[in-house]
Amino acid sequence: MIDAEYFRKRLTRDVAASGEVAVVEVRLITGQFHRVHSVLGVEDGYVILETYEHRGNEIVGKENWQEQIFGGKTAHQVSRAMVPYESILDVVVVMGRVGAQSRIGFGTQS
Repeated sequence: MIDAEYFRKRLTRDVAASGEVAVVEVRLITGQFHRVHSVLGVEDGYVILETYEHRGNEIVGKENWQEQIFGGKTAHQVSRAMVPYESILDVVVVMGRVGAQSRIGFGTQS
């Protein structure tokens, strides 16, 4: 199970190991997911995430997600999600690519 210790210590190392640009997705056992802008707080039973708003009717992910993230399109709106650890299926860290345009990604400026 992903727990507080992962978000306190390991996530930053996983992102750093992915290079300069990384996209972090927290996938839930329900099939929903959160694309993470930043971690706002780590508590004993849950993590508080600042997440990008889903695009359109995106629930599980569209086939063109790489274009949305790496193609330079930005997400200006973020929201907060309080996610209990027991609801997390996994955390996916995807290596990105640096571009001249703004992009979404973990820890980027909005």
